[in-house]
Amino acid sequence: MKKSKLKVTAREWFYLGCLGSGAALAIVAVSIIGSSPPKPDHPSSWLEAPGVVPWYTLSKVKYVLRDGKGTLQFGEGIHALDGKEVTLRGYITPLQMGAEQKHFLLGTKPPSCAFCIPSGADEMVEVFCRTPVKYSLEPVTVAGKFAILNDDPSGMFYRMADAAPVLSEGRL
Repeated sequence: MKKSKLKVTAREWFYLGCLGSGAALAIVAVSIIGSSPPKPDHPSSWLEAPGVVPWYTLSKVKYVLRDGKGTLQFGEGIHALDGKEVTLRGYITPLQMGAEQKHFLLGTKPPSCAFCIPSGADEMVEVFCRTPVKYSLEPVTVAGKFAILNDDPSGMFYRMADAAPVLSEGRL
């Protein structure tokens, strides 16, 4: 038996090349479109409310060297809040067991892991409440005395003391 060899013409090579290039471009396009970040299921607009300090104000912090020592440099508007009664809206990261929370972290993102802190130090406030706040996966609003922590050993930048839940728009 004699084997026959297939002859591919120059025109067929051209078409095969076009087909291969088109397939490669389609794969690249699908991977680019498919790799776009997912939309968050907790929009930042949920944390905005009248009379509530916006989180972008608290995130204006830099770590700078002064006289060979690292220190925090707080942005405009943050020092005006120090020692004042403020209202914040955010997500609870519990620091104790139970549905009623008196000591927790309030932040810009809901916790997604029991072993992880969901935000950075500039997006979290340690809260001590006089009145317990019911834990929720939804944002809560609390009011209390705000403090800037310049050299806190725990790494926190902010603390709220003597806080209490605030009812706004029919929810905390």
